[in-house]
Amino acid sequence: MFASKLPRLTQTTSRLFKHAPELKRTFSTQVPSQEDQLLKVRAEKNRVKHQQHDLMSDIMNAEDRRHGGNNQLAPRIRPDVPLTRRDNFPFNEVQPKYETPKSAIDRDGKLQPVDAKDRTVTLTAHVDGAKETKAHSPFTSFSGVPVGVDGKAVEQKLVDNPDYGQSRIVHNPALDAKGGDVFDQFDIQRDIRTSTHPGLDETAVNRSQPGTPVWQPEPHERPILADVGVDPTKPHFTYRERAMMNSKRDQEYLVRGTIHDFTLERPDANGDLKHVPRDQFADQFDDAHKKTK
Repeated sequence: MFASKLPRLTQTTSRLFKHAPELKRTFSTQVPSQEDQLLKVRAEKNRVKHQQHDLMSDIMNAEDRRHGGNNQLAPRIRPDVPLTRRDNFPFNEVQPKYETPKSAIDRDGKLQPVDAKDRTVTLTAHVDGAKETKAHSPFTSFSGVPVGVDGKAVEQKLVDNPDYGQSRIVHNPALDAKGGDVFDQFDIQRDIRTSTHPGLDETAVNRSQPGTPVWQPEPHERPILADVGVDPTKPHFTYRERAMMNSKRDQEYLVRGTIHDFTLERPDANGDLKHVPRDQFADQFDDAHKKTK
């Protein structure tokens, strides 16, 4: 049995080491701070841990119950966890200012991705976020706490990111029997680490900013880079490394396809979030599209 898995092990090893950081001998008179030294050690430990995990998963072809286990006929568990999505324009299919296609609530009260039927866009490509990819993505991004192997949330709380928008959509995949597949950090991080998507290992730039300056992490993002196995003291980073950090920072989940069961909250005059009844969705959809004409 083990011998039969050797070809796959060889392919996996080649793929993983292809994307491993290139080792270079550098000389510098600058002494790293204690914080930087600790982050470097933390990053290396996590890099090795993630690499070993990916190798063993491929050798054993092992997935846990969230992903159907080793029985290919068993469905993925729909996680029982409240997920949140922030959006300033929940009824608009295009993000104003950036003109980027995005998920939106339609007139019938369903949360639709840009292209629910697409199966060419990968988890990695969606997280990387190039506009040409988002133009036909089947995924909608949410945030939430991790779930255990039984598919249940490890703690009962909302992961909320108000900086991403004033309105809030809350969705529990376990309550949406008609919903599509749900991918958590287990899925997303592994997909990014092992992806062969073109351009992922090029130096990351801020695509939406004039002059596309080289991307640099914010101070609070440096420990997150170390958590995903990336040395945050490096002078520059790849799109792959940025995608891993962004997704980890947001505690991201990706839901594929149409979402039927969710609640919408929008701010009142005082800025407090108030529940929007579903019978008001059609009117709010019409109002949103009048403003964009």
